[in-house]
Amino acid sequence: MPRHMNSDLQRRLFWALLVSAWLLSLGQAQMALAAEKGTVSLPQAGSDPEPEPEPSAHPSAPPTFSSGAPRWYPGELKPAKWDWVLLNTGEWLKGTIDGIRNDRMEFDSDKFDDLQIKMKDVVRTYSITRNTFVLTEQRVVIGVGEITRDSVVIEKESGREVYPREELISLAVGDRTEWKLWSGKTSIGISSSSGNTSQLNANIQASLRRRGAFLRMETIYYGNFGQSNGETNVENQRMSFQADLFVKDRFFLIPAVLDYYTDAFANIEFRVKPGAGMGYQIAQKADVGWEVTVLGQYQYVSFISTAIGEPSASDSFAISAATNATWEITDDITLDTSYSLTLPTSGDSKLDQQATISLEIDITKYLTVNSTLNWARIGSPQQQANGAIPKKNDLAVSVGLGLNF
Repeated sequence: MPRHMNSDLQRRLFWALLVSAWLLSLGQAQMALAAEKGTVSLPQAGSDPEPEPEPSAHPSAPPTFSSGAPRWYPGELKPAKWDWVLLNTGEWLKGTIDGIRNDRMEFDSDKFDDLQIKMKDVVRTYSITRNTFVLTEQRVVIGVGEITRDSVVIEKESGREVYPREELISLAVGDRTEWKLWSGKTSIGISSSSGNTSQLNANIQASLRRRGAFLRMETIYYGNFGQSNGETNVENQRMSFQADLFVKDRFFLIPAVLDYYTDAFANIEFRVKPGAGMGYQIAQKADVGWEVTVLGQYQYVSFISTAIGEPSASDSFAISAATNATWEITDDITLDTSYSLTLPTSGDSKLDQQATISLEIDITKYLTVNSTLNWARIGSPQQQANGAIPKKNDLAVSVGLGLNF
């Protein structure tokens, strides 16, 4: 690592870290899982080797099955402060249901700590907690509910309501408290080398998400910085915001989106792209999520340096398309990918592209190791005053530690 870092690079690293810390401070409270589009899976037919028995007439008498073998059943014996979950293996779990989202149940057990259970493995639940149930057709029901093999039974002050289980999208603990809908993550990776060439690289990433029943918001920040022999040779940052409003179970409008980008070595002082559009969730299951979006945007670019007679800024309307996919390879390994392209409508502009691939490995509930590849391509780089034309492609690879909250 070089002894003396460039003062400008130090300031930029400080501000980037400050942005990351600000996002982290906004999300200090743990989230209670909120609504997400996509219904939960039902247990497969025949997955439970024995039919679920009815409660015994006497609480202390265990039920018997067709085989004649008794099996314990909570019935009237279940403690009032616990939630119970019956799996398709015949096993009972005692603890707290923290929420259901993306076809998974988060369950907190005193013995096994935090568990993630696929809903296709859940045969029945018992709960005494008042929860928020989100169903298809934008229905939200608040009450004390139980999930059976094919139904969701919710006790409200006005009486009992029964819904088909395939209509259940998600469950959030308690009433719809705003702070429970937020989550986020932040990570930093630093590498350095010394000797014939001294090189220092830093990558900072942060995100803050809101997952509501019908309104979803997300802010993402990427920053890449580098210095070789005391001279800055990498410096680019991107911050984006997007709000999604679901009007159908999988179709959503994007009333607001804003993308900010700066890259000193691509001759971009800053680029701002506000806009709006629409999107659709192609898949949203426990292991795989995939969605596509289309946007109409206004693009304004301010250049650091331009040739004589060339304007110092440009603006145009643009059409953008993007796809995002998530694959949970195992319970602890997740692959996130995204790709977007932007086509400005001005005649002399060419296609801009952006792609990100991130592999995240959970070490604990909150701590992760991640590896990220970020690729950006500028279709029409602006020539600088000295005649140099920036390269079209930028590629950054980083490995770092992350914190989820």
